[in-house]
Amino acid sequence: MHDLGEGTFLFTRVSYDPNSNLPYLRVMDDGGKFWRMQPQGEFTLSFDTSTKKCIGWYDLAAKQCHRCPGDRQLDDKYEQCPECQQKTGFNPAFYNTTNISQQQAELNQQPHILYLAYFSPEVIKVGISYAERKLARLLEQGARNAAILEVFPSANIARQYEAKIARLPGLCESVQLRKKATILANEHYDPTLAEQKLHQTIQRIAEQLGVKFDNSEFLDLSPYMLTIEPKSDDLTEIIEPKIAGRFAGLIGGMLIMQQNSRFIFLPIKKYIGYDMTISRTVEQLDLAPVQASLF
Repeated sequence: MHDLGEGTFLFTRVSYDPNSNLPYLRVMDDGGKFWRMQPQGEFTLSFDTSTKKCIGWYDLAAKQCHRCPGDRQLDDKYEQCPECQQKTGFNPAFYNTTNISQQQAELNQQPHILYLAYFSPEVIKVGISYAERKLARLLEQGARNAAILEVFPSANIARQYEAKIARLPGLCESVQLRKKATILANEHYDPTLAEQKLHQTIQRIAEQLGVKFDNSEFLDLSPYMLTIEPKSDDLTEIIEPKIAGRFAGLIGGMLIMQQNSRFIFLPIKKYIGYDMTISRTVEQLDLAPVQASLF
């Protein structure tokens, strides 16, 4: 892991290290070398959205990134070209296809967790993940609190439970980045309420599906995400592809910075595949004034 340097790189991933649980931005330099950079201190990030590029492919066995062989340009809705996607061989929705790569088949035979991820009292997601990525996967999604329901010997078994739970009212299998940004900007996070809601949801699952999870593990994830906990009404979303200030935290794909006395955030995950310029000079952004409350 390296500190953020200066220069222009292709932005390829935002995640958390599975060993240290520290946030990182993965970038590729002009020579095709990949770096994990840890955001800290003061800096400015700006993105050139004129051209989106393939982020390359990932060797699941060797855990190594590789440059796109054709340095291909992409449509806005994709992160990989078809060749790099095939080389990676990973499909999170493997249960919806019969065309499973050898890499995916081998991964599916490894232990997987079944979890509930809490975003707000009204938004709780059920999911499965490769067990080795446990905490990193939950942090990557931006879940403020979570419950590990069970560890299963394979992805296929875990998926059977996930599918049944996802059909219950009030639960979902995915939360869009736009929804996460809205929650972050408008809802106060209460860890006590979060754990209470997760307990209630687990109880409801047990009653409606006739299953019991005796060894559920509850995780308050906020301490891993934030160096400072801003109030929800102190947070301003940045719409332009630029953010600057002092690093305050990373909640999933949303980078939180402090500029002067203001807390701001940018959903940087949507800029994966674009060139990112890093500067250690903090640019003063033109922020809309905050309307004062009368009460």
